[in-house]
Amino acid sequence: MKEIRIASFRPGVIANGTAFEAQALIYKYLQKKYGWKFVIFKDERDKFVDEELETVTIPFKSRKTFPRTPIPRNLYLFNKYIVQQLKDFDFILSCDPTIYQQGVHAAYVAKKWNIPLAFDASLTIMGEGRSLSWKLQKPFAKWALQYSQIIWITVPKTAERFRDIGLSSESISSQFVVLGHPVDTEKFYPAEKRNSNSTKTIICVARLVMEKGVHYIIQAAAPLIKNNKNILLKIVGRGEAKSFLERLVKEEGIEENVQFIDPVPHSQLPDLYRQADIFIGHPVSISSWEEFFGVVNVEAMACGLPVITSRTGGIPYLIREKDVAIFVEERDIIGITKALETLLYNQDLYEQLRINGRKYVQNYYSLPVIAEKYRKYIEAVLEMRGKK
Repeated sequence: MKEIRIASFRPGVIANGTAFEAQALIYKYLQKKYGWKFVIFKDERDKFVDEELETVTIPFKSRKTFPRTPIPRNLYLFNKYIVQQLKDFDFILSCDPTIYQQGVHAAYVAKKWNIPLAFDASLTIMGEGRSLSWKLQKPFAKWALQYSQIIWITVPKTAERFRDIGLSSESISSQFVVLGHPVDTEKFYPAEKRNSNSTKTIICVARLVMEKGVHYIIQAAAPLIKNNKNILLKIVGRGEAKSFLERLVKEEGIEENVQFIDPVPHSQLPDLYRQADIFIGHPVSISSWEEFFGVVNVEAMACGLPVITSRTGGIPYLIREKDVAIFVEERDIIGITKALETLLYNQDLYEQLRINGRKYVQNYYSLPVIAEKYRKYIEAVLEMRGKK
């Protein structure tokens, strides 16, 4: 069997420390186990490095478009760096063309060279669904989607978003395949020994922006910390709301028990989780955004941490079995406090969630489970197209 060469065309939509790193786990797994070859296409502005994956850097000018359209400004550069460089691949992967013009470019090349194409999509709402800009882009997105063979979606609610924007025809809907982000459970695993000291550490890993709801976590944890100085809250992340959050901590008088930690490389997250006792996140929906997956939840569960999270966006599908995590309604400060209190002082429930959570991730989101499903669908398309 010849080597399968797959291009992941994502210039401008790729960076370390994003959900793409979870997707890259699939690529590396299939390279190692089956000898497939993945090549990542980025442009000179993208900050992505992975020594296990080959990357090709194209000029940004080669994909620059006229306003509100995916039509390239410079057809010569577009042909030289995109059309010609993608022509010899067996399969092309790209990003959601309803959001990114790069997806339309990938569809153009795939159709020109008769190469199978798959998109990945994750957004569960689209704030600009009725804007003039979207109305101009919609025909291009529809054309691209109708050419592709697979549309990977992280949760079923993503498919509902396609319906909301008028792109749920039978030909498009038939391509949807639910595929969450994988977790490498050989790296994200529980600590060998539980923390024996008296301090209980609660950890939150999130961008420090208002929609991540970290301010609700601080307000909910404050009364517990005031009553028990052996509780430590670690907040890992950066963002525009950091100064507001620091002020809130100071106003609550809990500075000694709250640590703000800068983001760490993804490879260092397991150690942070293993040093903690409870994971908490509380994203909230706004008019233009909601949490569409929340991979940090399942990464923490894989490390044996009981998880408290909000019932919003795609999370209720991400965690879809009972007794594996605790859900709290959005912005329910009292509910968050009660959930934290339960895990801090109910040892039986704590142990139950700790064990059940990791088993759940192993069954649904471990790297082999997700990557093998990915492989099965790509191979089916290649066989149908006579390319394998």
